[in-house]
Amino acid sequence: MEVFWKPAKPFSPPIMVDKTVQRLNSTLVAEQLAPANVAVYPLAILVVEDNRINRVLTLKMLSHLGYSADGVINGRECMQAMALKTYDLYLMDLQMPVMDGFTASREIRRWHQVQPVQPAPYICALTANVMPKDREECLAAGMDDFLTKPLRLEALKIVVTRVAEKLKNFHQKAGQDPQN
Repeated sequence: MEVFWKPAKPFSPPIMVDKTVQRLNSTLVAEQLAPANVAVYPLAILVVEDNRINRVLTLKMLSHLGYSADGVINGRECMQAMALKTYDLYLMDLQMPVMDGFTASREIRRWHQVQPVQPAPYICALTANVMPKDREECLAAGMDDFLTKPLRLEALKIVVTRVAEKLKNFHQKAGQDPQN
C-alpha cells in the first residue's frame, strides 16, 4: 500500500469587511482632519499636485488648519488659475505631466516681474526627493521652501504659519490689514 502525503492548506478565515468598522475608521480620519483651527491670517493658497489623493489630502490638511485652498493638477492649470486670482502661497509638486513644478515656479516668478504683487507669492515645493541637490534645484527655480512627502500636518502648519505671519506683518506695515 502506498501512502501519499500531502501538506494541508493552512486555515485562513474568509476576509470580511465590516462596514461599521470601515465607517468608523473613515469617521475617525475625517474627525482628525476636520477644521479644528482658525487661520492665522487670511491666505489665498493654490495646491498644484497631479496625484488626486495627495491633492485631496493636502486640501484637507489646509482645511484642518483653518484655510480654504484651490487645487489644480499641473503647472499649466496653475498658470491659468494664477491669471484669474492672486495667490499668496503655492504648494507645488515637482513631477507633474504637462508642466512640472520647476517650470511652473519659474513661470510664476516671470509673471510677477511683469505683473508685480507685493509681497511676492511664496512657493513651497512638495516632493519625495530629499537630497540636498533637490533642495538647491528648487531654490534655483524660484521656490522659497521645501516640504517632503508624505506630507506631515505639523510641517505644513509651520510653512503656512510662516507665510501668514509674513503677509500679516507686510500688511500691518503698509496699513492695509485685511482682518479689519
